[in-house]
Amino acid sequence: MDWLDRLAVQGTLKSLLQHHSSKASVLQRSAIFIVQLSHPYMTTGKIIALTRQTFVGNVMSLLFNMLSRLLIAVLPRSKYLLISWLQSPSAVIVKSKKRKSLTVSIVSSSICH
Repeated sequence: MDWLDRLAVQGTLKSLLQHHSSKASVLQRSAIFIVQLSHPYMTTGKIIALTRQTFVGNVMSLLFNMLSRLLIAVLPRSKYLLISWLQSPSAVIVKSKKRKSLTVSIVSSSICH
């Protein structure tokens, strides 16, 4: 995989993480990502140089982002939720009126073979 191919894959993942505002757009962008990732390598016979760890990390990040967006959409807005994003894949949800906190964490495990 040359640097242009890697850049295209990274750009596609970045756009998926940044621009999914509805379920329809998430499904559409996911389908585009699968086609863009698999099509050139199926026709040319090149070996995809993404490691399992990188791929699993990117997929976990995408799934966590989709899950957090779903939680934000489902939770009632009348409770004044404060959502603080951390650098690790976790979200802290704090109810500001009652001062109780709930931590939701998804930790991606490294798979090395």
